[in-house]
Amino acid sequence: SAPAAPAAPAKAADAVVQALVALRKRYREEDPAALATCLRTLNSYLGNLAKNPQEPKFQRINCENSAFRSRVSNLEGAVAVLEAVGFRQAESSLVVDADFARTQTKRLWDVLGKLDVMIEQLKSAGF
Repeated sequence: SAPAAPAAPAKAADAVVQALVALRKRYREEDPAALATCLRTLNSYLGNLAKNPQEPKFQRINCENSAFRSRVSNLEGAVAVLEAVGFRQAESSLVVDADFARTQTKRLWDVLGKLDVMIEQLKSAGF
């Protein structure tokens, strides 16, 4: 029999949606301001990567950075969003391979669109 095919992009997109929905569900009522800040920060990380896919500094997120710790990793499930997008843990950073953005640009823009919708929903609620 043929070897198993690699995970389809649709499956990966579903993982991102599931992670985003879980994050929103957990914090929309409990701490919508922190959720809004987290989503804007994720949007910034992914937007920089999508716009500058060959720039090494956007292929790595320092998990020990104080802004990352206060805006992203302190919300349970936020790192799962980045992992669902394709980042992986490497020492004290989250990284994507150099060819990730080149091969996953459409997916990055799709995730950015979903983030924009969630950010606008929170903004219209005053966050």
